[in-house]
Amino acid sequence: MPTQAFAPYRDVLKVRGVVLLELVGSLGRIPMFMAGIVCVLHVVQTLDLGYGPAGLVGAFATIGTAISSPWRGWAVDRYGLRRALVPTVIAQAACWSVAPFLPYTGLLVVSFTAGLLGPPVFTVVRQSLAVVVPPERRRTAFSLDAVLVEFSYMIGPAAGTAVALAWSTTAAMLVVGGAQVVAAVAMFVLNPPLRSELTHEEATTTSTYGIWTSALLLAMACAFAADLVLSATDLALVAQLREEGAVGWTGLVLAVWAAGSVVGGLAHGLLPRAVPPWLLVCCLGAATVPLTVLSGPVALAIGAFVAGLFCAPVISATVELVAHGVHESVRGRAMGWHAAATTVGAALGAPLAGAVSDATGPGTPFLVVGVLGIAAGAATAVVAARTKLRPRFP
Repeated sequence: MPTQAFAPYRDVLKVRGVVLLELVGSLGRIPMFMAGIVCVLHVVQTLDLGYGPAGLVGAFATIGTAISSPWRGWAVDRYGLRRALVPTVIAQAACWSVAPFLPYTGLLVVSFTAGLLGPPVFTVVRQSLAVVVPPERRRTAFSLDAVLVEFSYMIGPAAGTAVALAWSTTAAMLVVGGAQVVAAVAMFVLNPPLRSELTHEEATTTSTYGIWTSALLLAMACAFAADLVLSATDLALVAQLREEGAVGWTGLVLAVWAAGSVVGGLAHGLLPRAVPPWLLVCCLGAATVPLTVLSGPVALAIGAFVAGLFCAPVISATVELVAHGVHESVRGRAMGWHAAATTVGAALGAPLAGAVSDATGPGTPFLVVGVLGIAAGAATAVVAARTKLRPRFP
């Protein structure tokens, strides 16, 4: 692709504050992705418990995050980012400093608390992009952000595993906690703009504008369905490779899947017109179904790459729909509800894939969640048509 084709990305990166915002965002996302694998290794190796209890720790953190996302978005809208971040810095420092030394029951409580008061990195970065980037460049900005999330996803678990194996899971948990605190403090210092210049009345009265628009509801539905498919696919790929005795290929296959998402995200950011997120959900589901009949790490990697082409685009499309579908004075809450939908979808996808895999074999989850994705996308498209939703994308 000619270098000139990436001019929209250069234009976005030239916008004042975008590069620093994304750097701070990545600083916050990487330890968040580290935390999951580090906690699993700690429960299994240090506490000498099974993978079931280890998964429950992640579930408690996920529940806390899902519960907190909407009201933390409200706090950012109402009180500003810095005041909303103070409890985060305190909670992360306290939780992660004691977590490695607690028994399993205490670890469950701390994981829930850490999730409940986790740094709202995803929502803050996206909310700020919607303000600082001109409307006609938001699609490119959100696509770039989704691509950078993929890179954080690739770096985080690998870094967490490396630290845990090189030193100990106790040291790895302390590193995660320290990184979380540093990221929250960096976001506090940066204090990116989260709304344009408003009158004093608009800035202090968010209830004037309704949050529950059809755009937000449909974006949440699409985000929920997409993350359910993605989470299920993640586990199903691991299960399939393990069944075939090719566990050593797992990292490479997942990396190829993420690479497909990067390519798709970059291409989506260059599109002159918006693609409805419900169409992308249908495409994601349809691209996941063929994985059912593929076997061998090479074939799975190719199929995963194709399915990955729709990962970043569908997430960035739902974010774009939220950004254009609600008033900016309530955008923090809207992004919080969007984050909650993605969190719940991701939390349900893996157990669903695991249950289907145990009952029918490792390949079947691809078929089940793929069909669910197609059905969810089609249903959302029908609702969008009946509500005559026509978001005004630039």
